[in-house]
Amino acid sequence: MWTGLGRYDDVRRLLADFHPADIAELLDQLDEPRVRQRVFGLLSEETASAVLSLISPEARDELVADLSDRELAELVEELDTDDAADLLDALPEERAPTVLAEMPSELAEEIGDLLDHPPDSAGGIMQTEYVSVPQYATVEQAIGIIRRAHDDVPEVHDVFVVNVERRVTGILPLSNLVLARPDESVAHIMERPVISVPVAMPQDEVARVLQKYDFVTVPVVDDQDRLVGRVTIDDVVDVIEEEASKDIYAIAGVESESINLARDSVFKRVGERFSWVVTTVLLGLVVALVISKVFVETFEKMALLAAFLPVIIATAGAVGLQSSTLVVRAIALGTLSLQRVFSVILYEAATGLVLGASCGLITAAASYLINMGTPDILQLSFAVLIGMVISVTTAACVGTVQPIIFYKLNRDPAVAAGPLVTAFNDLLGTTLYLVVATALQA
Repeated sequence: MWTGLGRYDDVRRLLADFHPADIAELLDQLDEPRVRQRVFGLLSEETASAVLSLISPEARDELVADLSDRELAELVEELDTDDAADLLDALPEERAPTVLAEMPSELAEEIGDLLDHPPDSAGGIMQTEYVSVPQYATVEQAIGIIRRAHDDVPEVHDVFVVNVERRVTGILPLSNLVLARPDESVAHIMERPVISVPVAMPQDEVARVLQKYDFVTVPVVDDQDRLVGRVTIDDVVDVIEEEASKDIYAIAGVESESINLARDSVFKRVGERFSWVVTTVLLGLVVALVISKVFVETFEKMALLAAFLPVIIATAGAVGLQSSTLVVRAIALGTLSLQRVFSVILYEAATGLVLGASCGLITAAASYLINMGTPDILQLSFAVLIGMVISVTTAACVGTVQPIIFYKLNRDPAVAAGPLVTAFNDLLGTTLYLVVATALQA
């Protein structure tokens, strides 16, 4: 008999006082799948459905694997349509249709329509639950509509005012309704202009719309400008977190966002990071090839050049990474317009020049003091100074341009801010430094 958590009734009563998010966190921390299943089985239907939408993907997959299609369908019915669509989209491809078949046809059709939209679009994250009132309605009639819709739409932030063609003509905040006279027309108290988003708009752009206009909710319209759903601020918070995670993982050169540091095997960790590490090694080998085949005579004549090579490489790599990170952030926030690209590149180049000159003077002075009395010390120090200036300035330009190129090619610009820019700047910094030293020797 299972006694690890006490009697079932005691555990059930204890869990009833917890928020679903806290229960989801608790289940994620349980190492035994058997215990996790038993605790999940003690939850009410409403709580269990909420927990499924909040728990980690790995734990969720374990839990739904032991549920029948009918049991899972009953839990999905308790969720908002956007959360229901996300849950079904995460199921194995062959199971989602069988779960939908166990649900009421009208709800299954709504969720099925959401699944037809790309998951990272406005249509993929919207809810089909909303409250709309006709523009000819009175305040009293609008309040009646809201009350009747309460069971289906428990959280009403704004009411959408629509015409006979279901096009949104105004937004009606609840505060306007409360303060208006019962016989007043909603057309007189609604707010304009209406800001809406098309179903195909990418989710990061939807997030920027809510952020820009300080909205709690925004209507979603189809290609004929008809109201089909809404995106709420809680959906946008998830989007912002998801997009930020994608950028962070891309900058780090990690292929997946699903690495669990506490549980995943070494082989999975290696697999997720292997490609970028190998790319860095290959570019490093190019650096070695350039040094051994092109600049070997330079090193033979002035061996001390090698001592300052890591300093120049590290400085150029750091500045290049800073520039690329700033550009990626600006692209993500929508604050970088294509009209300002050249001025951004110019400013970053100037910043790199100043940083390179400052660091170059410090490094050149250090090289002179460290190797005072060594033949050709002035030549070495001057090579360090010029090499640092050129390498750092070039790295700033490359770090700025790379994310913009990726963005124009419809690729994630954050990819350019990670190992790629670092390895490329290593190659570039090394080559430029040694070219300068060789020219000085000549």
